[in-house]
Amino acid sequence: MAYLNHRRKETRVSYNQNYNQYDQYGQPYQDYQGYPGQQGQYAQQGQQYPAGEQPTLLAGRFDAKKVAVNLVIFGILAAAVTFAAVFVVDLLVGMIPDEVSGGVGTAVMAGVVAGVIGVMVGLLYIPVSGTGNEHLFGLAVIALAVVAAVAWVLAAGLLNGEWRTLVTLTGIICTAAVAYATPARIEAAAVR
Repeated sequence: MAYLNHRRKETRVSYNQNYNQYDQYGQPYQDYQGYPGQQGQYAQQGQQYPAGEQPTLLAGRFDAKKVAVNLVIFGILAAAVTFAAVFVVDLLVGMIPDEVSGGVGTAVMAGVVAGVIGVMVGLLYIPVSGTGNEHLFGLAVIALAVVAAVAWVLAAGLLNGEWRTLVTLTGIICTAAVAYATPARIEAAAVR
């Protein structure tokens, strides 16, 4: 017990003598320089870049390379998911009497369109970011998707028994889902 009390006093004394130069475990900060310049190991939280290699920023917040990589990968994955959804709906519509399945070509085209258009619409989030209207972007995507879906159902004749309309409707819904999810991938590239 006496050893623990002695150890506590020792830690307290060394901490008080060298205020703010030790971490919570009594270990000294490496290269701690204080506030001016913040040069130390714990000085900057987040991504550190070597001198002269500062990232190109979009809207002053997003690393352009990370945004590009995130959105390309996201677009490919979104196209794959859209392909699968449209393919399944197309097969189900093909099972209805007097309806023909469009096959793989229809699903591939819907996947590509959903991936590309969804990501492009999602890019409109960048100018909205930081304005306080970020949630309105999501609401606008949902509202436009509902309008497009309703217009397609009425114009293409689903109510009159034109079942192929469901295939395109699936593509519209997937495109809207991609556009709605894109801001999360953009925010993942924010420089903190």
